[in-house]
Amino acid sequence: MRKHTVTVGIAGILIALFTTRANAQSTQVTTDLSAIEAYKNGFVNDVMIAPLANGVSLYNYKLLENDGPGAGWSQKGTFLEPIHEGVLIRKQFVLDEVPVSSKTHVVFFMIKSKDAEGDPPYYLKVNGTDVAGVTASWHEPSWRWVEIPAATLKKGLNEIIIGCDAPKNAGYELLFAREDEYEGGGGKFTYGGNTALTSAGQIDPEQEAGSPLLKKIAVGATSAKSVDGGRTWSVGKLGPGDSIVGEYTVRLHLERFESTGILASPPIDLWSTSENQVVVPQCSIQSLQMEANAFLPKETSVIWEIRTANTQDMHSTDWGAWRRVGEGGDFTFAIPASGHRYLQWRAVLSTENPLRTPVVHRVAIHRSINADTLTKGDYAIVSARNPVHRYPSFKIKYEDANHPELQLLKEKLKLLKLVEDTQGDFEKINRIRHLVSSLWKHELPSVEYPEWNANHILERREKFGAGGMCMQFSVVFMQALQALGYNVRHTNIFAHETVEVYVDELGKWVLVDPESVFDSYEYNTLTGIPLNVLEQHQFFLQELGFSARRPIDWTSPVPWAWRVEGIERVKQPLNFSTFTAHLNDPKNPPPQHILAGFIRFIPRSDFLSNPMPRPVSNGLQIEWPWNGYVNWYDSATPRKLQYALYSDREADFYPTLNQVQYSATHGAQEGEIDIQMITSTPNFESFEININGQGWQRSAAGFTWKLRPAALNTLEMRTINTVGVVGKPSSLNILWHYREPFKPLVKEENKP
Repeated sequence: MRKHTVTVGIAGILIALFTTRANAQSTQVTTDLSAIEAYKNGFVNDVMIAPLANGVSLYNYKLLENDGPGAGWSQKGTFLEPIHEGVLIRKQFVLDEVPVSSKTHVVFFMIKSKDAEGDPPYYLKVNGTDVAGVTASWHEPSWRWVEIPAATLKKGLNEIIIGCDAPKNAGYELLFAREDEYEGGGGKFTYGGNTALTSAGQIDPEQEAGSPLLKKIAVGATSAKSVDGGRTWSVGKLGPGDSIVGEYTVRLHLERFESTGILASPPIDLWSTSENQVVVPQCSIQSLQMEANAFLPKETSVIWEIRTANTQDMHSTDWGAWRRVGEGGDFTFAIPASGHRYLQWRAVLSTENPLRTPVVHRVAIHRSINADTLTKGDYAIVSARNPVHRYPSFKIKYEDANHPELQLLKEKLKLLKLVEDTQGDFEKINRIRHLVSSLWKHELPSVEYPEWNANHILERREKFGAGGMCMQFSVVFMQALQALGYNVRHTNIFAHETVEVYVDELGKWVLVDPESVFDSYEYNTLTGIPLNVLEQHQFFLQELGFSARRPIDWTSPVPWAWRVEGIERVKQPLNFSTFTAHLNDPKNPPPQHILAGFIRFIPRSDFLSNPMPRPVSNGLQIEWPWNGYVNWYDSATPRKLQYALYSDREADFYPTLNQVQYSATHGAQEGEIDIQMITSTPNFESFEININGQGWQRSAAGFTWKLRPAALNTLEMRTINTVGVVGKPSSLNILWHYREPFKPLVKEENKP
């Protein structure tokens, strides 16, 4: 955790009640930040909490795949390859080096044929080595994880053959990605060996052109089929008619450490002497030292870097370039004082051996500061609300609230009329939820699967009598809320697509489900607070008794969740809002947290401004082979081997939105407080402030607050977006103490 150690000279600095003094002497301050705290609240790339939880190490999962963008239930034609006696499929992987891995798996998507009985035996050949197939899991029977000996792989060309000797129609069908689906799902590129970052919108291939990590996919070049038991092969022509160009959904997963990774701290206020310090004096930095501690096994290294700025806004271009200050495991580096107020450090971790990793433990920033611009004044901090910004390590894109399609939807659903007499954000959100859930009854959109456009879905409703299933309800609900200026996102849980909404008056995300058979949200009965999907996930784990000692086994063939009979459950303090009783038994309400065993989201909601990339026919009879989700994992929820992007950081799932973080500094004159505001507000229009209850006024990001003497001074700060939605206010209330000069009592002379 972050610790502050302060040695104060003549200039005493108090937190709740402080007296500013002129001619202050230097103060020695240390900010000691554990690597795990930096991991949770800072910025990361290809690092993770170390397996022993004693620091931060390199990330240890590597997925190789080239099928993700086009994999799914395609309405353009065939996308399944029958495998039975005499028919073999082959997938090739070209490895740039001899693969070193503690565990290696072949991961593929394969369903049983219509006449198959039980789990027909199947087999793999990995570079000629026979490997037996595994039984299907209960949770995801379409995905198979087959562990193979790491020694079977080699540098250069590797081939994996999958076969089954069952009769025709009694074996399996293997999923393949059609070439004509790739553009919509992320394009024909891998980055770092897989398609996750391009599909998730994190990498622009044009901007990354020339990077050795970016490679063009020649669709079909690595997939082949034999119908004569392996004597001859047809390359890239897949399907029963050998007519579809595509790639088999066969992936290679290596448990090994990445070669490099980055851990960067949140911004450190060098002027502050405590986490709880609300108003700080203007200071100058006399000296700086960085003390770093890391464990470095042989063949590993850590490089330490810093950068500085005069703003705590991590989006600002004011932050300078990174400067290298040292290398090693246990060192103290002198840092030249830059004159800037804020500092950020980062550790660049590297290894030459994929089975070894450095582990960063802690970093301390020591400084000597002079509070040399203090003025006189006695103030007390009565109260303050100043949310510290958490930033995601993924780029998250939000929809333009003024998009023409949203304006059309607003009129079509008469949203302004619907919410005109509501009392707040959450009532508006739930009134729209109830409207959307009533627009049609759940039905699979197996014909003319619509784009992620609410107006198109409503047109489909008029044409077919139904807009679709949970995915389509979610899109209509998301975009109806976006039309009113709210931030929303699509969220995927067990066998279900749903929606999380940022509720400004609560200052948090909430899962609100608009499906016709759900129409509800879930809340904690002990606090009354509605739940987001991560909170639901924690209740899911508690209810079923999953923990670090008993993690979920994704490969188990035995049922272990949902409404399975005979499973011991610990009742959780949860309840539902209203739901569609005409479709659900009131004694058996729709599931919410019991579906939150595996949770993930697409890191964008701008599906009108940028219709692609997105999954192929998302959720339609196929268990999510697209690879552009950000997936949650924790000690009780292991990572699934078929996906590449994972996070166990709440900051990635729930970054600070629509709120003001401020710095408050003594001004040049007595009674002046200099305020600087920052925010992460999609569709941001302006800051607003309310001084001493006189009403909200627009404000620049920085201003000087002039206090009233001998009075309680109140300040509220908030954001407003282009559609008029206001964020939850931050606040600072200061009492300027009464100071009347002392006058001795003068005794009057007796008058004659």
